[in-house]
Amino acid sequence: MSYLIVLQPLATGKSVEEIDFKWSSFWIQVHGLPVAKLTRQNGEIIGRRIGNLVGVEALHDGLLLVWSFLRLMVEVDVSEPLPRGFILQHHGSKDKESWISYKYEKLSNFCYDYGSLGHDKSSCKFVSRVEG
Repeated sequence: MSYLIVLQPLATGKSVEEIDFKWSSFWIQVHGLPVAKLTRQNGEIIGRRIGNLVGVEALHDGLLLVWSFLRLMVEVDVSEPLPRGFILQHHGSKDKESWISYKYEKLSNFCYDYGSLGHDKSSCKFVSRVEG
């Protein structure tokens, strides 16, 4: 039914009520970065800002030009709205900035307008200020 199931290993001596089921790992694509910023180091910085970084898909530490985006495995707190991206300020120009977007791989029932799991845009009851 396209719902996320969060599984956690059972810990010896803990009851089910004591296990934290709010963390889940996702592959996240980071789109819109300038080519010079497509590096493992930048992927690690961005991944740590999203959640608990598991890894950056990279064969080396230089420019990662396999795709036009970075690909990160991040453990995310799914009890909170998932971040959609961030604004990148360009060096030397205070007026120039870019929107860097996140795309969550194989994540269904996710509303990109609201940032919430459990429903998609077609069934979202959130109304933006622009719409009303």
